[in-house]
Amino acid sequence: MSKLRNRRTNIRKTAVAVTGAAALLALLTACNGTASGSVSAAGGTAAPAAGDSTTADGSTGGSTGGSTGGSGSGSSGTGSSGSTSGSSTSGGSSSGGSSSGGSSATGSVPVCQASQLGYSWADSGSGTGQQKHAVVAFTNKSGHSCTMYGFPGVDLVNSGQKWSLPRTNATPRRVTLANGASTNFAITFLVPAQGDSSTFTPTTAVITAPNQRTSFDLPWHGGAVVLQDGATHPGSYIGPVGE
Repeated sequence: MSKLRNRRTNIRKTAVAVTGAAALLALLTACNGTASGSVSAAGGTAAPAAGDSTTADGSTGGSTGGSTGGSGSGSSGTGSSGSTSGSSTSGGSSSGGSSSGGSSATGSVPVCQASQLGYSWADSGSGTGQQKHAVVAFTNKSGHSCTMYGFPGVDLVNSGQKWSLPRTNATPRRVTLANGASTNFAITFLVPAQGDSSTFTPTTAVITAPNQRTSFDLPWHGGAVVLQDGATHPGSYIGPVGE
């Protein structure tokens, strides 16, 4: 009898253990099925559901909306860049002065225009020996400061001849003139010696300011000069303004 009771007890314990194991197995199976949809094998976050996309800034949205948003952001950036570039280009254009004497960049001193200058002799001819000097003065009459740079043009002329004087090899410097101020340049010329045959007597000196096209006539008071219009290194020449 006691053996029979022990066997029945063991059978019940086994049945309970089997039933418990089956229930636990079912519970584990259900839990694993749910987790597999949200956790990848590597342990990272699973990919978003189909139809969603991640934009460049890391936000998530529908695939169509995300694409449109990225494109719109890009277009806005391009437009801003284009506006800045246009502003920069405009400034570059305004900051580029022409060699013909136009105004320089905004905020700087403009070039002296021919119509804003007075022309006169500071010295109509002096010096010892055969080489003499005549000095021309430019006076700023613009009403504001202006600058001059380079060599003027000088033509010595009479009724039948014209001689365009060459320049020296001196290095010019920029001169800033306040309103009413003056700067000079020198004309060096040779007077004829006894027996010189290649001479002529100018009546007018035609003066053109640096980087200008309009000229001004001054009566020539220096007398006869040696005509060396074909010489490689003539003894008559002009210097830069402010020399």
